[in-house]
Amino acid sequence: MGEIPKYVSAEKYSKLCGIGVEEVKRLCNIGKIEHFRTEKGYYKIAVRQDSVAKELYDEVVEENAKLKGIIQSINLATSI
Repeated sequence: MGEIPKYVSAEKYSKLCGIGVEEVKRLCNIGKIEHFRTEKGYYKIAVRQDSVAKELYDEVVEENAKLKGIIQSINLATSI
């Protein structure tokens, strides 16, 4: 059985992902983001538990790059 997503507004989603609201709406309209529209036309975008904010993602990517550099340094030092 699939996970039940929670839904957030396009504005909230744009803040979580670090992209503009109009870009979020465009991605919804071309089917790239799971969503539905309310009776009044508001976007409600599915956010699952495994979703992370862009800031956290960027932090992990930066830390990963640093760790790769450390590993390469260790590999160079042990191969001499």
